[in-house]
Amino acid sequence: MLSKLLVALGSLAVVAMAAEVPLSSNDESATTCSGMWSKSAFPGGTDPYIKVGFDSTSEGDVAVLIYEWSDYSKIGAFDNNTMELRYICDAEAIADHLCTQAELGTFIINVPENQRNTTSIFDHLFTLTPNDTDGTIYEISKTGYYCVAIVPVENSSGALGKFDAWVEWRFPYGELPAVDYPKLMFYGLFALIYLVIGIYWGIQTFRYWRDILPVQNYISGFIFFLAVEMAFNWGYWESYNQTGRTCNISFFMLLIVCMGYGVVRPSLGSTMRKCVILASTHFFFGVLYVIGTMLMKPEDDGFFLVFLVIFPLSTTMTAFYIWTLNSINGTLAILDIRKQHVKALMYKRLYRLLVFSVCMVIALFVLNILNFGSRLSPDWPAKNWKRRWFMLDGWLNILYFTVFFVIVILWRPTENNARYGLEQLSQDEDEAMDLENRLRRAEGLGYDGMKGRGNGDGRMMDEDAAIFELGDEDSDEEDGNRVKLMSVGGSSQAREPPRRDLSGAGEHGGLLDSEDHDDDIDDSDTARLTQNQKMH
Repeated sequence: MLSKLLVALGSLAVVAMAAEVPLSSNDESATTCSGMWSKSAFPGGTDPYIKVGFDSTSEGDVAVLIYEWSDYSKIGAFDNNTMELRYICDAEAIADHLCTQAELGTFIINVPENQRNTTSIFDHLFTLTPNDTDGTIYEISKTGYYCVAIVPVENSSGALGKFDAWVEWRFPYGELPAVDYPKLMFYGLFALIYLVIGIYWGIQTFRYWRDILPVQNYISGFIFFLAVEMAFNWGYWESYNQTGRTCNISFFMLLIVCMGYGVVRPSLGSTMRKCVILASTHFFFGVLYVIGTMLMKPEDDGFFLVFLVIFPLSTTMTAFYIWTLNSINGTLAILDIRKQHVKALMYKRLYRLLVFSVCMVIALFVLNILNFGSRLSPDWPAKNWKRRWFMLDGWLNILYFTVFFVIVILWRPTENNARYGLEQLSQDEDEAMDLENRLRRAEGLGYDGMKGRGNGDGRMMDEDAAIFELGDEDSDEEDGNRVKLMSVGGSSQAREPPRRDLSGAGEHGGLLDSEDHDDDIDDSDTARLTQNQKMH
């Protein structure tokens, strides 16, 4: 029994995850520990305390010890005969002068009697009788990591006591375990932040709803989802329940953005289905992560937590990152070929952001490995209980929010959404032929999205179609508003470029009457007219 107690005090095997924890003399180690916040940490809160009570079936002598972890080294005395620490004052300990006769049956406290009041240690021997529910209340005066140990001891007649006890942790703010309380404030704060972002995004969307890009519709729905999800997270911790995470949909949204959805390609075709499959897989592993982190304790289930919960989720996360970065490279190559520098700059910024996030994920992952590697140390829970939530939850949410917020800034609805249109326009005949040759070479190298571009209503256009479009390279960089005719190559011979300069439709753009220019456009061509909606 004493060796089991030694193990219990050394490893702190049971960490309180609820307001009440049952302990019994039949337990391998009747020890429980929990972080405790003081009343001063929560103005207006109630007085925190630890209450130990016994069931009416308990009887005999029982030693109770309550202490804050900083005083752990003051418990027990080293026995030179057995070369071990002794924690209970018994006949052998008295014979070895480790304690006095007056301390028989209690824990050995290695502190002078006149200095006991300077420590957090509470030590008492209870002599229980049937139907006796005697107990004690330990008041918390400062924030710390507190432990309760209960051990049956032999009485003067040699009978060993037995007990069924319960330990109540009363926190100043309610019933939520101290290790999880920061999540309540964290999710509440982020719910408000996402709500503010959603209001701003909604106002901008309402102002420029005619120019909204498809990917901005995804972001709109996703902001709504985030605000609701964070509110549910806050609601769960407020009512001591649990809900899901954001990573699966966030990576899905990030992936389709980086593939150029709505900016370079009008649709992703079968690739969209692959995105959904990967997002669904990530969602499944995300659910396992939620359940695992809620039911498992890192100090007890480190191996299973890593290989059954964290590893699968990190695998799908890595797949998302690799696929996303490769997609950005492909999108940048297309934009470079088309000389669309404003779009390329936007994606380069996103690429740098993702590289930064990858570096942060790797750095934090390494730090977590090093930190959890010492989880078997007796003082690991005491040192990490305040920030354990951040290691498992907080930093991922903050990093995720940083990436998401930058994406919101880059893709926010503005009056210049036209510059992110799907097609780059040629300024003259030479540029049209050069662009056509570039597209042909890129198509031969395997780049997607070079032919068969959409006509705006979901159907694919003929490869030889002439396209009217808003904006050109000048409009990308100088916010000009000229309307140009661009030839999209698809035949073996370059088509004769238009002889008429169509930019004379108005200084600031206007509606082109196709009937007035029938003699300039071949009847077999399919033309699409676009109109600049910007008005003075």
